[in-house]
Amino acid sequence: MPWVIRVLVLALATLAGGQADAQHLSQVETDKLRLLYFDPTETYLVPRVIQTFHNSADRQESILGYVPDDKITVLLTDFSDYGNAGANSAPRNTLAVDIAPISLTFETAAPAERMYTIMNHELVHISNTDQPAPADRRARGFFGGKVVAKPENPETILYQYLTTPRKSSPRWFLEGLAVFFETWQVVRRSR
Repeated sequence: MPWVIRVLVLALATLAGGQADAQHLSQVETDKLRLLYFDPTETYLVPRVIQTFHNSADRQESILGYVPDDKITVLLTDFSDYGNAGANSAPRNTLAVDIAPISLTFETAAPAERMYTIMNHELVHISNTDQPAPADRRARGFFGGKVVAKPENPETILYQYLTTPRKSSPRWFLEGLAVFFETWQVVRRSR
């Protein structure tokens, strides 16, 4: 159920843009980022999120050649008791980051590097699923942007595939690519 709340808040925040003050949702924008966060409880994270986002985006631009068409929206939430994040590239590039600590039951992660790791991982999903080939650009031009598949309109599955085909990749592929890239960045950084 918490993911439903997170998706609803993200959708409302994305639609409202700068008009999201009703829930004390503040916004900071840079040349690549639109950061939405709850003020004042999450304000302390803003500088770190901006720094790690830009470091990761710049590195991926230099390695993968990916430059987004528009700012990527990042929503910081605290709706659950464990840290997590999710990325979506249609209809707009968005990240939702749960700021709670990550569970260390089956893995290890340095708390200070949590945002760095999350940004490296989640921005790979955006880079992978959003970077258009020439055919994707033509389809996005025809449909007026990236199409989201909706269960009530099954034909939208085809339209989504035409505008963002890598979004339809198997999860093992998407997660494997992101984990490889995030691990590679940690190893390169430690040298």
